[in-house]
Amino acid sequence: MTSHASPGLSPIDAVAALRSFPRRYREVFASIGGDDSTEALAARIGPDGQSAAGVVSNVTRTWVLLAEALRQIVFTDGAVLHPAVSDPAQRSWDAGHPEALEDALTLLGHEADAIVDLVGRVTTASDWSRSTTVAGDGTVTALDVLRDAVQNGADGLERADTILRAVRGQA
Repeated sequence: MTSHASPGLSPIDAVAALRSFPRRYREVFASIGGDDSTEALAARIGPDGQSAAGVVSNVTRTWVLLAEALRQIVFTDGAVLHPAVSDPAQRSWDAGHPEALEDALTLLGHEADAIVDLVGRVTTASDWSRSTTVAGDGTVTALDVLRDAVQNGADGLERADTILRAVRGQA
């Protein structure tokens, strides 16, 4: 598992972080203001070739993947997960993002809630150490996947903020 999440991050800490992300993403976009509309700046392509709105959509899609992985690890014996669960380089989402920034942020919030709901369904501490196979990449535990979801949210938030700061200065 190639997660950079804090190895000490507990499920309770992860829930707090996941619950905070929708508000924190909204704050990043609310702070941009200026002459251009928030929608226009969110859709503007940044120096790395991606828009801040695209980052939001990618985080959302990754959370869908990780939520399903978490569900399979905790509730299914013998599951084999997609390689993208443990390899961020395989998380390539070709689909576009919602036209409206509000729609993208709403979807992000729904997926954060879905992961939080899954965490609430984990009934024993030992379930967090349950592991399953990732196709071509060893094994991963439920806690690894949860920590990766939090890290993905944090990385996306930082990236969206960086892109917005960069495109604010463009004409």
